[in-house]
Amino acid sequence: MSETLYLKNLEFFQSSLQNYPARAYEVFGLTFLYSLPPESVTREKHRLGVLPRSPLDFYNLGVLFSEEGRHEEALKLYQQAVEVGGDFPDLFINLGLTYEHLKQKAKAAEAYQKFVDLSRKNESEEVKSEVRQIKAQIKLLKG
Repeated sequence: MSETLYLKNLEFFQSSLQNYPARAYEVFGLTFLYSLPPESVTREKHRLGVLPRSPLDFYNLGVLFSEEGRHEEALKLYQQAVEVGGDFPDLFINLGLTYEHLKQKAKAAEAYQKFVDLSRKNESEEVKSEVRQIKAQIKLLKG
């Protein structure tokens, strides 16, 4: 019974969030915020004015901006993620892609190289394949 009530309230929160965000927070507060997918949590935190603090916060917000085509803003967020200690491969591949969108090939190549360096720790075939693709992209960027 309580699980059913939870699911109904969660569904109502998500529906309200789409149509009437202020009402959703008025009724539920932040109770259901972290039940949302990670990208939605980031979007909602930004909408609520919660400032990013961790490398992952800056990175996630940068991803949202990249998806919206706001590459200069995304670049600043990725750079801030690096400044506050971000050193995970996905950050650097997105940083490289952003530099490419902004026609900064040398910086894109540097970011991609950092991705390659960080990815060497991962032995999965998927990552090895991605590393090979990025190495080829680095060669193209360096001409």
